[in-house]
Amino acid sequence: MSVTVKPPQGAGKGDTSWLSAECALALRPGYEDLHGVCRQTADVALPGGLGLLLMRRCPCACHGPVTGGAR
Repeated sequence: MSVTVKPPQGAGKGDTSWLSAECALALRPGYEDLHGVCRQTADVALPGGLGLLLMRRCPCACHGPVTGGAR
């Protein structure tokens, strides 16, 4: 499965710090199947944090909405 990953504005070339560990490694040859084991598929709110996030969801395109209900 080939996944196109568009970095956020301001991220340098080769900077994968904005991806989950699984999706960052999945960009390397031979590890492409790791996109399927990424667990950062939703934002995790800080309890009582009034909108503060403990962990952001991975912005990788493999987690984007897909028609038909399948990922």
